[in-house]
This record gives sequence, structure tokens and C-alpha cells, in this order.
Amino acid sequence: MIEKVPFGNTGLDVSRLCFGTLTMGQLQANLSMQDAVMVMSYAWERGINFFDTAELYESQSQIGMLPPSIRHNAVIATKSYAETPEKMKQSVEKSLREMKLDVIPIYLLHEQETALTLKGHRGALDVLLEYKNKGLIRVVGVSTHTVEVTKIVRQIPELECVFSMFNVEGWGIKDGSIEDMEKELEWDYKTSKGTYLMKALAGGKLLHDAKRAIKYCIDFPYAHSVAIGMKHPSEVDWNLELFEGKDPPPLKAIPRKMLVSFWCIGCGTCVKFCPQEAISLSENKAVIDHDKCVVCTYCTGQCPLHCLRVI
Repeated sequence: MIEKVPFGNTGLDVSRLCFGTLTMGQLQANLSMQDAVMVMSYAWERGINFFDTAELYESQSQIGMLPPSIRHNAVIATKSYAETPEKMKQSVEKSLREMKLDVIPIYLLHEQETALTLKGHRGALDVLLEYKNKGLIRVVGVSTHTVEVTKIVRQIPELECVFSMFNVEGWGIKDGSIEDMEKELEWDYKTSKGTYLMKALAGGKLLHDAKRAIKYCIDFPYAHSVAIGMKHPSEVDWNLELFEGKDPPPLKAIPRKMLVSFWCIGCGTCVKFCPQEAISLSENKAVIDHDKCVVCTYCTGQCPLHCLRVI
């Protein structure tokens, strides 16, 4: 059974392997409800109690279909981009409704990038804290792709955890190196913040070297958990073997990349929402820089014509 550890000073215990639901959700694999519930239930049976989702991923409703014995006992983290108090209230109510929860274990401000971003979301943060005071949220934190916000978390007592971009090559970290990120996460960890890692495989760029990439995250001593996207029981088993110190045979994986469909009109919405600045416009069409793209798929949910997809 996979190890569970205290998640900082939050009072929650989380499995060292976190089930990332982005991969199985509508933005990527788009598993059927039956298959999504099956693989999450299997992960729970294998000892994984930590599940990460987001309003953007459109996988909250899949979590809501888990048996009550799972969803009411699992540590579920969700997140929202909402900037205003009113929009954040709508997001939290939507999360409670879709996941069929009375209390959300962890709620994050989604993808905070700078001190100014956090300042602009102060009203939204206050709403999360109001819901926490009402007993409807247990822990409030942030997700980020930057070293800056990973550091700032320590200066804001209300933020109890951080979900940071982290992989062996440092891909996707917008303002520094992997060494810089390690330093700030170490201090967050030592000040009792809950810390967990995203993009261990850099959105698929490290699939060819998955063992080394995941082991690097496992061996980093200042993270309580590592979120990895999974969509099949075989992937759950393979990842668990790594976390148990075993050496599983190579797992067949197909590298993924973003595709821009021919009907793109070049509106530029995706350019605005790409956190990696990997999209530009050329001849009235979006163009993907695959060297920068980490297949986070944040752009796909924003495209008004649904031109972007993962292949």
C-alpha cells in the first residue's frame, strides 16, 4: 500500500501519489463516465486517496459519480480561475454540486503567476476563506507555474498549500530553473505548507524517459505528493510500482501534442490564455511552438470554436 503522509499543517493525510484527473477528462482522453469512475475507483482500492481536479478540466462531475464511500473520504483538490468574489462563489457552488460533496477538502486559486496576480484575486481568495469559515472548504491554497508565487505562499498565512510546476528538466517553469523551484519548495515544506508537484512528465515531453522523470519527483524530499495524470489501471499500477521502489518494465506511451484544427479563425483567445506563451498568430491562424508547449490544455477550454485538441 502506498505511503500516506501529513499534508503540511492542514490536518489532511495524502498519498504520495496523487491522481491527476486532467488526462482522463474532456480536455484530453475524454473517458466515458463509466471508465473514469472505474479507473479512479481502482486507484482508491490500490491506496491512492488524493485526487486533483479543476473547474477547467471538466472532470468534477466524474468525481461526483464515485461511490459516496470514496468521494466523502478522499482528499480532493479542485481549483478555479475566478477573479471576482461573485464568480468565485459560483465556482465553489458548482464544485460542491458537481462533486456531490458537503465539504471540499482543498480549493486552490488556479495558476497564480505573480504577486500582482494574487493581489488581483484577493476578493476571490476572501470568498474561499468565507467558505472555509463556514466549514464548506477545509484547506485553501494556490497552483502556480512560477517560482515567485511558490515563494510568496510563505508570506500569506491563509494559503496553506501550493501546487507547483516541477520536473527534472524544469520545463514549464516560467521564471527560473528547477533548482530555483526546489529551493522555494523546500522552504514552503519547512514552514509546514502542504506541497505537491505537477507536470512530472512535462505534459508528455518526458514520456520517453518516464522512469527517470517520475523518480526525480519521488526522490525530492520537500514535496508531500506528486500528481500524475492516469487514465487506465495499468498506468495506476505502473506508477505505484515506481513509488514502491520497484523497477517496472517500460510502459507503452504515445507522445502527445496540441493540434490546431483547420477552421481556426485566429481570434487570439488561446494566445491570451496560454501560460507558457507557446501560441502565436500567423496568417490568421494559431500556431503552436511545440518546444514551449507542455500540453497543459488550458487553451482548449477557452477556444470559442473548439479548434484546439490533443493528439
